[in-house]
Order: sequence, then structure tokens, then C-alpha cells
Amino acid sequence: MYQHPNQNPYFQHQQADQYVNPYYRETKSLPDQWVEYIQPLVTRALSEVEEGINLTHLFQEFILSGVLVGQGFTPEQAIEQVETWEKGESKLLQASKAMK
Repeated sequence: MYQHPNQNPYFQHQQADQYVNPYYRETKSLPDQWVEYIQPLVTRALSEVEEGINLTHLFQEFILSGVLVGQGFTPEQAIEQVETWEKGESKLLQASKAMK
């Protein structure tokens, strides 16, 4: 089963452990920690906009990635999982990717 990473701001905020820098938690708000944590998703989404991917598909892809991040995936794992779904079991993601 998937283990929640210590880098996830939600779990840092909820559970103090030896891997979490308490100074970081005290100086950064939880929303700011989340914004920093999801930056790879934002960067990737912006690059896909420049590639001309339609916005419906882009929103689906990155909202799903955000849901997975909230479930404990790293941003990189979330993107990888959504791409796997897109190539296999999700007919809706495949259809939206094909839209112009």
C-alpha cells in the first residue's frame, strides 16, 4: 500500500516527526507550504498550455493530480498516475485529450 511522504504539507502539519523541520512549519503557513509543494504541477501545467493542449483536458489532468497529492502522492507520482490512466483505463481522459 502507498505510504504518505513526509514532504506532504498536510501530513507535516498533522504529525510532527523527526524528518520535519519545526522551524519551517512555524515560519510558513500551511497554504504557503502547499503552494510550494505543488509547484511542479503548476510548472508542468504551464508548459502544457504552451504546447497547445486543450484546456478541458489540462484542467482534468491537473485537478486529478491535485486530488492525488491530497491523498498523499508526491506531485511527480500524481502526474505519473494520471498519465497512466490517460493511456489505459480512462476513456474520458483519452477523449478530452483528442478534443480540439
